[in-house]
Amino acid sequence: MSPRVTVVTGASRGVGAACARALAAAGDRVALLARGSCEPVAEAVRAAGGQALALSADVADPEQVRAAFAAVREAWGPVEVLINNAARLEPGPVAQLTPERWRGLWEVNVSGPLYCAQEALRDMRAQRRGVIVNVASVSGVPGIEKLPGLVGYAATKGALIAFSEALAAEVGPEGVRVVCVSPGSVATPMLAEAAPGARGMHPDDLARTVAFLASDAARAVQRTNLVVWGPPGE
Repeated sequence: MSPRVTVVTGASRGVGAACARALAAAGDRVALLARGSCEPVAEAVRAAGGQALALSADVADPEQVRAAFAAVREAWGPVEVLINNAARLEPGPVAQLTPERWRGLWEVNVSGPLYCAQEALRDMRAQRRGVIVNVASVSGVPGIEKLPGLVGYAATKGALIAFSEALAAEVGPEGVRVVCVSPGSVATPMLAEAAPGARGMHPDDLARTVAFLASDAARAVQRTNLVVWGPPGE
């Protein structure tokens, strides 16, 4: 059986890079998408014996998303797994949440996953199989205490959780699983920029969870938002 074709967004660093490494280690052919260069991560995957394709694309631009997925299909064939990880944070008091910053959050954190899912589903629905894992955040989970200064981020991540549940209900009968994972703090460059000195779980810990959710071992897991706090003591 040939390796699965997997797309990971926001794969130039942090959680996305860790997910790309974990999925490649599991045997997938991994296409890495980000606005910045993914080539260093792709080179590391190849050096470890995996298959990787680095592509530059802004998930907030549907034309760039369409072109990136076309490049993946040309190189490897239909997409079977999508990890929607690309995100924007924009921390700060609500009074400083300008219309431009607000729109930017929604374009990356909600519209981006939609555009990527639409492209991936073209292949998944035709094959009647596939997996979409959306990376949200505990900031978007109702009932969990929120950090101040993240109004826009929390709103978009809550929307992504709802989007995941609704999409799962729509495409589940067609053989496509959609699940969501909501991590607590992860020690990434984004966290360091937003909250210097803050601690979080290692990206590899979250990536292993994402790789499991995308695997056949989790084929019974769907319409689910899994909260991941990290190992005890983190």
